[in-house]
Amino acid sequence: MRFKNILASGAAAFLIASVPASATTINLIDLGGVKGSQAEQGFKIAASYWGSMFTNNAVINLGVGFAPLATGIIGSTGSTRVDYGVAQWESQVNATKSGSTIDKNIVLPSLNNGGASFITNGTTTTNGKTNDDASKLAYNPGATASSQTLYMNTSVVKAIGGDTGLAAGTRDGNVTFSSNFNFDFNPTDGISDNTFDFIGVAIHEIGHALGFVSGVDFLDVYALGKGPSAGTLGYSLNDTSIYSALDMFRYSTDPTNVVLGTKPVLDLSVGGTKYFSVDGGKTALFNNTFSTGRYNGDGQQASHWKDTPGCAVGNGIMDPTFCYSQTGAVTGLDLAAFDAMGWNLSVDALSYKTTSTAQIYSMFAASVPEPATWGMMLVGFGLVGGTMRRRAPKVRYAV
Repeated sequence: MRFKNILASGAAAFLIASVPASATTINLIDLGGVKGSQAEQGFKIAASYWGSMFTNNAVINLGVGFAPLATGIIGSTGSTRVDYGVAQWESQVNATKSGSTIDKNIVLPSLNNGGASFITNGTTTTNGKTNDDASKLAYNPGATASSQTLYMNTSVVKAIGGDTGLAAGTRDGNVTFSSNFNFDFNPTDGISDNTFDFIGVAIHEIGHALGFVSGVDFLDVYALGKGPSAGTLGYSLNDTSIYSALDMFRYSTDPTNVVLGTKPVLDLSVGGTKYFSVDGGKTALFNNTFSTGRYNGDGQQASHWKDTPGCAVGNGIMDPTFCYSQTGAVTGLDLAAFDAMGWNLSVDALSYKTTSTAQIYSMFAASVPEPATWGMMLVGFGLVGGTMRRRAPKVRYAV
């Protein structure tokens, strides 16, 4: 089993409680540079929006802070994840469904012997080690160790009423904003030149901590021939948990015949054309597609929708890139993904009207007022501003 990175909450952390608008409460824990800044209000608005979208009786703890990130990366999120049985996840999703159209008609993976196997049509040899060919993996009925176990966000475990097995107060994720960029905190009058929509980026990053992740990124980095850790896996993919709850809705038309005679297929390989489907792969909801891998796929992490050319809203807030002066927006597709993995919505994702961050700000700013005093997000913010990447019109996120 690979090492599981647990994000424990520190006793010295300052707690910023979001405004609980529903049964879901998101607590923000200041990891540095947030309290008393404009960022405090921005994070609270983003957390309040997500909390208002969910009706699950769950308390989510997230660390928030600022630090220099790699060139071109505006934000990064580390999620706490645990091994969780596929059959148990399915059972609890079925037991906690709401009355939404998606929940009434959703198709979960067919299981046999409590799990499903990852099949491969070949192997690759890198640095003298033989690994499964991660470009030809699919999800089929079976009973291998990895197929019976998801590597699932603790936030999703809480959403379906499960037990994470971790100490109370353990953080469900850490959201870090890059101190190399300038942000606009009030999108109601547009986003200023050479700045990014803070609330849009915050909603995106919190979305990852709430479960919008993919194990395909693990394969992309470790199991294939490109990437910083390629060929270092050293064991069969059947011997570890890899995939997320969201991955249980990741389909393709299987053009490479990973599963002979089966079209479409729950396709968990890197690359190709993959889409989110709640009807067993028959249709791609709202004609969406996923990103397929930074190193061996389309150039973007698989834990995102497909990158939309230019600065259009596209599939939604979980697009992998963000433009200068772009106002973010949440779509029904974004919300449908969370509905599918186990969150219950206070709205109907299928009829949800795309909501801009300007609208979100207007909804929550009054209940989350600006701090009485605020300064720069970091003392050194201005010192690193000169390293801002200005050559490209947009930057990417990292998970």
